[in-house]
Amino acid sequence: MLGPIVYLIYTSDLPQPEGTTVATFADDTAIMAVRGEVEEATDKLQRVADEINNWTRQWLIKLNEDKSIHVKFTNQSCHHIPTLMNGKTIPHSQISKYLGMTLDAKLRWKEHVKKKREELGLKYKQMYWLMGRRSAISTHNKLVPYKQILKPVWTYGIQLWGYTKPSNTAKIHRFQNEVLRNIVDALWYVRDADLNKHASTEMVTAEIRRFSRKHEERLLHHENVEAILLLNNSE
Repeated sequence: MLGPIVYLIYTSDLPQPEGTTVATFADDTAIMAVRGEVEEATDKLQRVADEINNWTRQWLIKLNEDKSIHVKFTNQSCHHIPTLMNGKTIPHSQISKYLGMTLDAKLRWKEHVKKKREELGLKYKQMYWLMGRRSAISTHNKLVPYKQILKPVWTYGIQLWGYTKPSNTAKIHRFQNEVLRNIVDALWYVRDADLNKHASTEMVTAEIRRFSRKHEERLLHHENVEAILLLNNSE
């Protein structure tokens, strides 16, 4: 299909002013401006938004201001300074969803884990007839939909959200244990470690470490210098 390639070529000269980051994925665009003070960051963000707005007018691209979100990522308490696009105020929020990740203003990942837990609950409810204690299929076959359908829901982006506080990861831990107990028909007093061993699965904390190590190894040997620089957290 030539459509996506043609779109990338058409938008390849999207303005990216120095000192800002413009990240694109398909037709989703994120603009990031970093400064020590909220006022300075917002001013810079507005200037970038104006440049992109002028560019889209020149190339006849329609922006959807109503679906845009303005989030201030900071631990400080500060008043909101509006940002405009096409003369319209971009809605301000404490939460934004981007590429399947729910980002909160303080980057604590509480909302992301909450959303994933809700999604897991709905999916598991639909599949309980297949994976529950009364299901007649084998334990091995019950584990397949968990590992192939449910587990990828919470492991997505785990390299980032996995370092949230333990009370958040515990929500996923409890969900996994609930599902595994039903799959193997284990009694309430069976230890978590024995439960995971019997089901040939890793505990959530172990999965966080495993995914993070793999991610770091990929970055160390990445051909893109910008990706390698992500490991430099000295600043």
